[in-house]
Amino acid sequence: MVEEKGTVSLREKMYAWAKKRTGYLLILPAIIAVGIMAVGLFYFSLISFFKYDIIQIFVPAFTLENYVRVFTTEGVINSFIRTFTLTTITCILCLLIGIPYAYFMVRTKSLFLKRILLLMTLVPFFIGEIVKAYAWLIILGERGLLGSVTLQLFHSPVSLINTPYAVLMGLLHMLLPMTILLIAPSVTAVSEYTEMAAQNLGATPRQCFFHVVLPQLKPGILGALIVTFAIGATEYANPDLLGGGVFDFVANVMYMMIFNAVNYPYGAAMGVVLVITLSAIVYIILRLGKIGNIFIRGR
Repeated sequence: MVEEKGTVSLREKMYAWAKKRTGYLLILPAIIAVGIMAVGLFYFSLISFFKYDIIQIFVPAFTLENYVRVFTTEGVINSFIRTFTLTTITCILCLLIGIPYAYFMVRTKSLFLKRILLLMTLVPFFIGEIVKAYAWLIILGERGLLGSVTLQLFHSPVSLINTPYAVLMGLLHMLLPMTILLIAPSVTAVSEYTEMAAQNLGATPRQCFFHVVLPQLKPGILGALIVTFAIGATEYANPDLLGGGVFDFVANVMYMMIFNAVNYPYGAAMGVVLVITLSAIVYIILRLGKIGNIFIRGR
């Protein structure tokens, strides 16, 4: 009996210890995953300072030649400009479409319509990115939907494949659902009574939305902007399939340098520059949006 009591007491102590540290135990897998990625990024950064060797691939000798080539090669510079330009345009379009869509999805009184809108938002996540890109190849190609329609109207098929418009459509298809799902919780947090009070004071629906609702959506908008911009700027599949090698992003150029030219240091240098640039852009967004103050106030 004494041993059983001791055993129970030990179990209770272990349970109490685990209960007090539940948060740390739950976050442990995330810490391990982030740690592995941090080690990979550190090794990737280290390689970027090595010299390229045609036989050994890279030699551990310090050099800044790879970074000099990144900032002096016209093709690489154009890929960075193309990446951030198309990603910025896509993010703006996502916000212009996603904000009213999320607002209507949350505020509609019809439960059936709300479920349909939510389902339309979730369905793109059930389809692989490559499959979606191939779908746009079929739609925007000469023998696809666009080509058939333009052939009937203008007697000449039009194709948008291998153009920035095709890449833009692919990015929009991928990032718009994320934008909607990130903004929807902010819309839910806005009390309908606030809107009713504004309208009772004489505000029109348009004034109510832009001056009452929209400012309160700032956390969701900034979060959506950061996530979509980071994912769009590192995209590979859509520029590769829909751009056809003509409108490559930085990730596509990195792939060619690492796997085709087998120049690991040069590709690593491009990756490091991309990560640093993205981090700086995210920091600027956070500073301009004052998102830290919003979170501190409990918004």
